[in-house]
Amino acid sequence: MKAQGKHTPYFELVDAQAQAGCPICRLVYKSCDRFLDAILYEATLDPRVRLDLKHSHGFCPEHVEMMRSKPGRALGSALIYRDALRMLTEALDATAVARPNLWQRLRKHDRRADELEPSRPCPACKIKTSAAADYIGLLLAHLGDETLHAAYTAGDGLCLPHLRQAVAGIHDDETLRLLVEPQVARYQQMLTDLDEYIRKRDHRFRGEKMGPEGDVWLRVMNTITGGAGLGLSAKHGGRRSKDIGSGLAEL
Repeated sequence: MKAQGKHTPYFELVDAQAQAGCPICRLVYKSCDRFLDAILYEATLDPRVRLDLKHSHGFCPEHVEMMRSKPGRALGSALIYRDALRMLTEALDATAVARPNLWQRLRKHDRRADELEPSRPCPACKIKTSAAADYIGLLLAHLGDETLHAAYTAGDGLCLPHLRQAVAGIHDDETLRLLVEPQVARYQQMLTDLDEYIRKRDHRFRGEKMGPEGDVWLRVMNTITGGAGLGLSAKHGGRRSKDIGSGLAEL
């Protein structure tokens, strides 16, 4: 695998290992967050960007939720969704045009329904896909580096979706070993924590105080699911990291 230079993304990747949750999820989230900032504050008057957003019907539910949390999002959102709503209004209005007979109308209905579907993907999803590929490629290119590998080994590791993506991009046994061995150790520790959590929930042991295993049920779901559990870990008592978004209620 061809080595990549150590620029800002490399150090972002190292730093992300020390934070809660999957470091790729975290960095992808931040890439999408920066993109949405640019869309809302700078690019809403760019005709090409507006055209993309019109044909994608704005953003997918995941990225709409991100956008809603941003201060000052109202004007940018209004501009984006006015374009989309105008196009949908025209398409929907056209479905009401009379046809010569019932059979011809029925044949047209499927096509009219297709016209209500977005013709382009959510632009933030494209950033999400691209950023994940870039950061995973960077991780694999430098996994033999002492600093990065030490950080990776000490961290929470990759969620299962990003682990699968990383494994698919590996072409040598040593990189596979460096990636997988720490992950196996993490899984084994979570299994130990799960056993202990389940034991302590037994009525016979209810008097025993919970330790680090107290939120393992949440951590294991986050590890297997991926971005849905972004930033959640025992390191934060089951709460979302402040640099990712609003906190969750304590467990």
